[in-house]
Amino acid sequence: MPIRAIWNDKFSREGYLYGKRPNAFLAPRIDALPAGARLLLLGEGEGRNACYAAARGIDVTALDASDVGLAKAEALAREAGVTITTLHQDLAIWNATPRYDAVMASFLHLKEPLRTQAFREALKALKPSGVFVAEFFSTKQLPLSSGGPKDVDLLYTVDSLREIFALPGFEILRLEEAVDHLDEGHGHRGEAELIRVEVRKL
Repeated sequence: MPIRAIWNDKFSREGYLYGKRPNAFLAPRIDALPAGARLLLLGEGEGRNACYAAARGIDVTALDASDVGLAKAEALAREAGVTITTLHQDLAIWNATPRYDAVMASFLHLKEPLRTQAFREALKALKPSGVFVAEFFSTKQLPLSSGGPKDVDLLYTVDSLREIFALPGFEILRLEEAVDHLDEGHGHRGEAELIRVEVRKL
């Protein structure tokens, strides 16, 4: 099934699958951005991180393959009284331009070779000194019931991400495994095995 159809089905259900609050790892990184900074959120779905950023004066674009998810993001923005830009885009055909101060993602599930392609495009989207920040499910998440796909090819390892991000002109600031408790709507709830990454363009 195409990725758009998969996520349209998930987001067509009542309510917000991952809640309306921002991802707990991304929120303080969003807070650190100056007002007016340009932020791109990949796989942003129903818009929880985008609306949080917009409320803090960030110029935010929410990119997702699901038009249903983005429609709910726009509804959430109206509810919150903020303005966001939505971009209905398949990452398989995305060509980035260097216009963003930050690119962020929470739990974006991509298989190879699209994973490497999309994340390197994300690096291309950064201005000098811009940062890429993301939280993913580790392969150790597979047996847990707190969320995430049940396909190991959609999960991550530190080594596989290092291969993607260890490029000339970029500095890996953080790349680590973490165990944390998720409380994100009905979709992510309970102890989870995570990988967190921060990369800066030099």
